[in-house]
Amino acid sequence: MRIFRKSRSVGGVTLIELAVVMAIVGIMAVFMAPAIGEWLDNFRIRQAARDIASTLQLAKMQTISTRQTHSVNFTPSPAPGSVPDSYQLTPGGSATPVPKGVTITGGAISFSADGTSSGGTITIDNTKGKQYQVSVFPTGRIQMQEIGG
Repeated sequence: MRIFRKSRSVGGVTLIELAVVMAIVGIMAVFMAPAIGEWLDNFRIRQAARDIASTLQLAKMQTISTRQTHSVNFTPSPAPGSVPDSYQLTPGGSATPVPKGVTITGGAISFSADGTSSGGTITIDNTKGKQYQVSVFPTGRIQMQEIGG
């Protein structure tokens, strides 16, 4: 007579295997934290430059469609660490602050009903030395480019 033994299948993971995986993930996180911080700073300044270029484009389109002059006013903070730098579409817009650690330099840029502008350059930079520049040409063309960092 044969006796059949039920084979025991092993499933799941042991506590030791789980601890080893968690240790590896922890070590990777420690080494990746500085890179994530730098990526976040770069993302903030790039997004601020895109938002400013989009606001300028909106001012241009609204000027053409309503045949009423629109402008974007840039307000740097009076002192580092105080009120954040901001910009505002006028008429009708509210002040939009730039992200933490980002500063802007520039005055006001206005658009005429034919799509031309007063022209000007807005410089956006962060504490890490990265810079973007949004240029508005008298023809109304808006260009964004990275210039430093």
